[in-house]
Amino acid sequence: MERKMRSRKRSKRLRIIGGIIAVLCVIFVLYSLAVSPMRRAHDQAFELAQKYASLKDDEKFYHYNRTQTYYTLLGTNKKGQKIYVIVAQNGKKINIYQKNEGVSEAKVKEVVKSSDKVKKITHVALGLHKNKPTWEVSYLNQYGNLCYDLLDFKSGKIIKTIQNI
Repeated sequence: MERKMRSRKRSKRLRIIGGIIAVLCVIFVLYSLAVSPMRRAHDQAFELAQKYASLKDDEKFYHYNRTQTYYTLLGTNKKGQKIYVIVAQNGKKINIYQKNEGVSEAKVKEVVKSSDKVKKITHVALGLHKNKPTWEVSYLNQYGNLCYDLLDFKSGKIIKTIQNI
């Protein structure tokens, strides 16, 4: 009788553990499927940046999506210089900018925070707007509304603002 009770408890524990493992596996698979397109975009952009900009490594990856989609990598080239490589989604256009030619991501965040009542910055990316390098910053304002600012890469000045979307 005791053996049956122990066996039932053990069996119940094994089913619970098996269920937990199954749920974790499903979560892992769904997560992998969700991030694979962006991982693939990063890998393709990095491959092009290595080929055309002599990029050795990348520190940061940005996804910029306005009228066109761009993937931007911040990294070091073979000469040891920090550069941004902006790759069009179709891979046909690649622009290279020295990091010291423009303002940094940190400076862009400072500018946006100082100009508006920013509650939380949600996204920062470097891409091209009207064929010029531009920082895109999305954030939530004090009312919880989504807002966008576009800032010139070279000067850090706000080019365009969209409020309360």
